[in-house]
Amino acid sequence: MGRRLCAALPAALLFAALLATAGRSAAAAERADANEVKAAVIYNLLLFVQWPAQPAPGGDLKLCVLEEGALTTALRRHENKTVQGHSLRILRVGAAPNDLDACAAVMVETGSPELLARLRLVAHGRALLILAEGAGALDRGAMIGIHGDGGRIGFDINLRAMKSSGLGASSKLLRLARSLIE
Repeated sequence: MGRRLCAALPAALLFAALLATAGRSAAAAERADANEVKAAVIYNLLLFVQWPAQPAPGGDLKLCVLEEGALTTALRRHENKTVQGHSLRILRVGAAPNDLDACAAVMVETGSPELLARLRLVAHGRALLILAEGAGALDRGAMIGIHGDGGRIGFDINLRAMKSSGLGASSKLLRLARSLIE
């Protein structure tokens, strides 16, 4: 019996290692899928935001990012799609106010409260939409917060902050928001 146990042990260890690896691969795939869904949500959100003065149709709508994370990679799959008659461009920029001059929106993957507060100051009175990932993003300064909620991707909207920047949101978008600050 001891020999059978010793003979079966390497096979059991190999099986356990395969299960652990498969679990990690499944978890990594799930995170990748979540980023793909978040990117699709962000693209669709942009379709329903109202900017006050837009360039002539055919120009670019620039979604700026401050970092090159997994969500940015997923967002790049939507580059060149049409948003309200404009071609979507994803630009990597810095957080300085003049870096954001060409941006219609900025997406912050892992924003600190200080960074989001600084971006809100830059956006005040200027048509710059601030999107951020994670629970409590509105409390940290985002205008639209994207988050996972029990395996589902949702979003919250701070309409007051959007209006202070001259932005609006369609009634369709407002109805779909998990929470809304007016």
